[in-house]
Amino acid sequence: MSRVNLYVHYDPVMNYIKTRGIDLKIEDFNNQYVPHNMILSEAHLQFGRFDAPTNFKILRGQPEVLQYLKTVTNQHIHLSNWIDFETIELMHQLTPNEIAEILYLFHSANPLRSAFFYKLQNNYVFLTLPNGLNKTYYRHIRHFHPRLQRVLNTKMGQIVNEGRSFIFPRKMSVAPVPQAIIDKLEYHFIYGLKFDFARAELINKDWQIPLFIIEDELTLLTLAQKNDESIGRLSYNIEVHEWHLEIYAENDEEKLEETQ
Repeated sequence: MSRVNLYVHYDPVMNYIKTRGIDLKIEDFNNQYVPHNMILSEAHLQFGRFDAPTNFKILRGQPEVLQYLKTVTNQHIHLSNWIDFETIELMHQLTPNEIAEILYLFHSANPLRSAFFYKLQNNYVFLTLPNGLNKTYYRHIRHFHPRLQRVLNTKMGQIVNEGRSFIFPRKMSVAPVPQAIIDKLEYHFIYGLKFDFARAELINKDWQIPLFIIEDELTLLTLAQKNDESIGRLSYNIEVHEWHLEIYAENDEEKLEETQ
């Protein structure tokens, strides 16, 4: 099995997160924050409808949004750039300049002013970038946490079970990543955090994932970095089914450990 490293880079000023190796699924949304409607940038023809007043292609109503996201996942279709909006009535009040700003945001992946529009009342903007990157603007940054927790669970589950065979056919389930660990990791997102699953190693019942700060140096995402460059490790104990996060202090004689 090919192991894919994960990358998370958070900009606290603009409230976006750039990721690689972290997809987006409908289960990543809290039920309260599932988008009511969406403007799609470049969706396939079978999705959405054109809105005459704005000439946007839209998904109208949560059932259409849910169906779109489920179909994208199930059929492995490219997910369009999108921005959510609360009501069609307020969306129709967008000025030509505001419509131009949204189109510019879809095209350049950068807002002219803000990625959050009063008339849309949007909570998200999802954008695809070159090199397999995604860029998602979150009004509430904690909405990213379930997405990361799901992917970490999936990736760890693949590693834990990759050596299984017909002799040991039963797959081992992986416990959810505790929220306390995600909270501790969030500080390091600001500096560009790499989860080095390619270097995952089983030591004394612990699958250990080294962590590295790579900022915007994406060439480092697939390179094997030196052990002494690691800032810590995320591990999962297959005997007691517990996650652990260890962040090394600047002084090597000290270590800060968060265990759940």
